[in-house]
Amino acid sequence: MTQSSACTQAQRDQAIAWLLRLRETPTDPALRQAFTAWLAADPAHPDAYREAEAQWAWMEPFTRQSFAARDAALRYRAARNDVRRRRPAVWAMAATVLLGLGWAVFSPQGWYGWSSTYSAGKGQRLTVTLSDDSHLELNTDTEVRVRYNRNRRHVDLVRGEAFFEVRHDTTRPFSVTAGNLTVRDIGTAFDVYQQPGRVSVAVQEGKVEMAGGQQRRELSAGEQLAYDSDDRFVAAGQTDIAAATAWRRGQLLFRGRPLGEVMAEIGRYHDVVIRLRDPKLAGLRVNGNFRTEQLDNLLNAVATLLPVKIKRLGEREIVVEASDKL
Repeated sequence: MTQSSACTQAQRDQAIAWLLRLRETPTDPALRQAFTAWLAADPAHPDAYREAEAQWAWMEPFTRQSFAARDAALRYRAARNDVRRRRPAVWAMAATVLLGLGWAVFSPQGWYGWSSTYSAGKGQRLTVTLSDDSHLELNTDTEVRVRYNRNRRHVDLVRGEAFFEVRHDTTRPFSVTAGNLTVRDIGTAFDVYQQPGRVSVAVQEGKVEMAGGQQRRELSAGEQLAYDSDDRFVAAGQTDIAAATAWRRGQLLFRGRPLGEVMAEIGRYHDVVIRLRDPKLAGLRVNGNFRTEQLDNLLNAVATLLPVKIKRLGEREIVVEASDKL
């Protein structure tokens, strides 16, 4: 599971202060020790410091150019005439102005904005709180790219499935893109699942607008819809919101789902390949509630419910075939 941390403004300010202090006295052992302790105090501190360094590197060329904020900073003079004392103060003031300008450009509320990537591996889930207090919940084998700026909030669902609880802000729309579909929040909690050939959307609270090609659809709480690779809106595979979002509770809830789809869903959560020996088995219907992490129990339950048997051909290969009862 990987995550690019969203640092707070206070942490960014601390990181800038450390950057300036370390550049003024880079060989001070006590300062280095205190800095190491600060890094270890919070998992977000290393990320904040890396951001400060990146901003510094980006802004460095501007230190050789003339513009109002820089010139004003460099005109600053300390009260005393001691050059050795004055230079660090002048330099620190200029650096603070330049870095502050960088944060204004690259912060989540800045002109260019802030971006980050979050991912969850097979069998994992990840919950992320964004800078506006919206929440993302990533299902197994999922990756998203988040981009915030002063005008909009946007998420690219690269693969997999995510649940969004959005803090509504009419001045900064929140949207999700998955394949050829864009989902726009209208004060909402909703699920987006990018499957082979289609993207499914299920709304738990509020409303969303789905836009694909020249078509638009509005979904309200309790409704689901899918958009396929032929640029058409089609019925979603699940029958209700509870089934569509059961993964958030570590469960798979099937209500009359075809066995082929069920095996594909199970395969998302485990590092195995599951094959049906006979394509005719794909149409058998499955009903039940299963734990996602218990692969053997899940497969055995399916074999109990249906006239099939499970065969392991190796650690990562499983075959489902017809039993004598079929």
